[in-house]
Amino acid sequence: MNLRAVRMLLVLVLAVVGVGLYRGWFVVSNHGGTKSNEAGIHIKVDSDKMKEDAENVKTKTTELTETAGEEARELRDQARDRLKSKGE
Repeated sequence: MNLRAVRMLLVLVLAVVGVGLYRGWFVVSNHGGTKSNEAGIHIKVDSDKMKEDAENVKTKTTELTETAGEEARELRDQARDRLKSKGE
């Protein structure tokens, strides 16, 4: 892969991680080890939350596209009516 593709992939990964942390898809916590110089990191992935958010996006997208389609048809009809009235 070239350097540009690697950069784009890195940006995409960082964006997904950022959104995931914000939306609660990932939870990062730390815990100490048995020795004072040990530390651990625990990462929890909430796949149910991811699926729920994906369904919400799908539903909202469907609603928006239906609304946009209805508005486009209304504008088309208005334009058609104006053209007919000018032609008369």
